Amino acid sequence: MKRPGLRQDAVSPVVGVMLMLAVTIMIAAVVSTFAGGFSDTSEKVPQCSFKVRVNLLENRTYFDHAGGDPVSLNTIQVVFLSGEKKTTLTKADIGKNCINFTQVGSGETTIKAGDTFYLEGEGPGNNHDEIRFGKLSLKKNSEVIWMVIDTRSSKTISMGSMYL
Repeated sequence: MKRPGLRQDAVSPVVGVMLMLAVTIMIAAVVSTFAGGFSDTSEKVPQCSFKVRVNLLENRTYFDHAGGDPVSLNTIQVVFLSGEKKTTLTKADIGKNCINFTQVGSGETTIKAGDTFYLEGEGPGNNHDEIRFGKLSLKKNSEVIWMVIDTRSSKTISMGSMYL
């Protein structure tokens, strides 16, 4: 039964247009959210390979850059794990937990493929069977896990293990 004065044929097209507009806005929002997540604004974490060797007579641990991205000594930290003990060293630890944290033969802080840097710890005396970095002792005939970490992102650049 039709009521006089009301046009019922105009309601359906208005509702349809409103629904299409709402669906279009929702799809645009979803696409925008996903597309925004794909843009990477973070800085690239360097990746490289190090060969690590220890000289107990010098109380030094050498890190030879074997290839990959260059790294700055100012933006890395070296972590040593021995058993349940761990120490983290940066250039700021010179004079505190290590004697030296520097590149071999240069005053440079950027380490490229072919370059070497070393960490010098304290020795126990004349017996040369361990190196101390703060409270952690790297002892002869023990396995030590090492990691080089980018301090800006807290992500690992390189890691491995060595046997003293």
